[in-house]
Amino acid sequence: MTPRPEYPRPILQRDRWLNLNGQWSFAADPHNVGVHEQWWQRSDWPQTITVPFCPNSPASGVTIDAAISTVWYQRAFTVPDWGAQEVALNIGACDYDTWIYINGHQVSQHRGGYTPIHVIIGDYLQPGQNTITVRAADSDSWQQPRGKQEGTTRWPIDYDAVIGIWQSVWLEPVSTAHLLSIGSRYGVDAQELQLICELSEAFTGTIKATLKTDTKVLDTVQVDAQGRSEIRLTLPVENPHLWSPETPHLYDLELQLVAANAQLIDQVHSYTGLREITVTAGQHCLNGKPLYLRGILDQGYFPEGWYSPTDDQAMKQDIELTKAMGFNFARKHQKAEDPRYLYWADKIGLLVWAEMPSGRIFSTELITSLTTQWLDLVRRDRGHPCVIGWVPFNESWGVWHIQQRPEQRALVDGLVQMTKTLDTSRPVIGNDGWEYSSGDLWTLHLYYDAQRSLDERLAALLADPSQAVTEGDRPRNGALPGSDPSHLPVMLTECGGVGFDAGDHTREAFAYGDLPGDAAALEQEIRQIMASIKASTTLQGFVWTQLTDVQQEVNGLLYFNRRPKLPMSTLREIFA
Repeated sequence: MTPRPEYPRPILQRDRWLNLNGQWSFAADPHNVGVHEQWWQRSDWPQTITVPFCPNSPASGVTIDAAISTVWYQRAFTVPDWGAQEVALNIGACDYDTWIYINGHQVSQHRGGYTPIHVIIGDYLQPGQNTITVRAADSDSWQQPRGKQEGTTRWPIDYDAVIGIWQSVWLEPVSTAHLLSIGSRYGVDAQELQLICELSEAFTGTIKATLKTDTKVLDTVQVDAQGRSEIRLTLPVENPHLWSPETPHLYDLELQLVAANAQLIDQVHSYTGLREITVTAGQHCLNGKPLYLRGILDQGYFPEGWYSPTDDQAMKQDIELTKAMGFNFARKHQKAEDPRYLYWADKIGLLVWAEMPSGRIFSTELITSLTTQWLDLVRRDRGHPCVIGWVPFNESWGVWHIQQRPEQRALVDGLVQMTKTLDTSRPVIGNDGWEYSSGDLWTLHLYYDAQRSLDERLAALLADPSQAVTEGDRPRNGALPGSDPSHLPVMLTECGGVGFDAGDHTREAFAYGDLPGDAAALEQEIRQIMASIKASTTLQGFVWTQLTDVQQEVNGLLYFNRRPKLPMSTLREIFA
């Protein structure tokens, strides 16, 4: 059976497609000789890997030395008789630099371990059997965005690294002009749905959007593309069924490109949720009503597939477990998640912050690669109703000297503004945790302090946002000079972190503070921290660290196999 057989990109789905997941020939390239030896012509391969699972994950079936920085994949395929103008090759994500060869011809080079790859390959195909070869090269450099993957040094919060293909690979027929991405926003007062449709090239013709619910057509609008590659459409939707975690109603959306000669040249199925996120007068709101975020920090790692779950059900299960414990929100931490996760969050009703995986060495390379990849991810995900916030930076990672170096502050502030140029419908959280300089929310990371209550610490920060949030040789302040976030909604976006050691990890256990001795002590400590959060009159939300244990980090509410450390009913009572 083909692993991960479901269509990989539900927000923009075509009827005809060919899944290329499954068994691929594979070879590690420890001495980086593959290009010189032209491995795209190679026929003898030492291993077989199961795509889309990265090497060293059990589901991949392949083990390589962690120091290896280049790997190669190859498989044969036959294109169905689609009768299409073109064929597009899609790879959901491949870490980090990717070269693609079709029948021995290099057709693409892509940089970024989390952004989608979309390549037109029709000119390189031949009748009958074809061959695709993929070269993936990674490094341990912190000048590239790598999130929580181990690099040149291993923090107690870093995990084993990823290399190569880790999301689905598929082919689909397209026309030369075709849809690439869709963004949507709904205005509750105006009762209008606005769509942004990005195309592969400038298009002369019309684009047609049809909104449906339960197969009933609600509205259709058709717009002249006017030779543009981006088209905006507006559909009035009166008396809407608004999307929320409690009622995650989705409308079906069909998009068609029609040429000047009336020929249908592209058609995709999509969906949307009608909801509005606003920040007004210091209040964070969903559909005009105050929204309190009950959140969990979710790293997005899975026991068998590491970055990739072995089946679609595992992502759905994580969302169901999150909601069952009383949370309405997940902060996906240092990982741009699989679009299938966002689909299930849309469908089941879980609010999500999309966060950019960080680098940690400020450089021209980090500036350019992080900016390019982040904007690509915003374009990919701005159609999902579950996504209610953008987080380009976490805890000043990669901009460690933001207080002293204006260019680092300029990067954060610039990326906040660039994010808003692509999407004005969601808050942007510029630098989550501390050292606020710009953004729509003031988000703080405060772990338990026996000396001062949470309200006392928050009151002091509100009175003087430049006060230190962290201790040590280089304390981090709540806000940078010249920035006053005290009028913004305040959220505690990392807290808790209470560990419980089951003894099933291979490294020294890590958590925030001492490990409770038994389940009763664990419950008592969690209750104590949550009591102070619930007593706060300032907070408009919190994020508990974290959903599951991952390797040495044992501060999950669930073990890595998703077994709860306390009864689910107890966790729900505490967090709901």
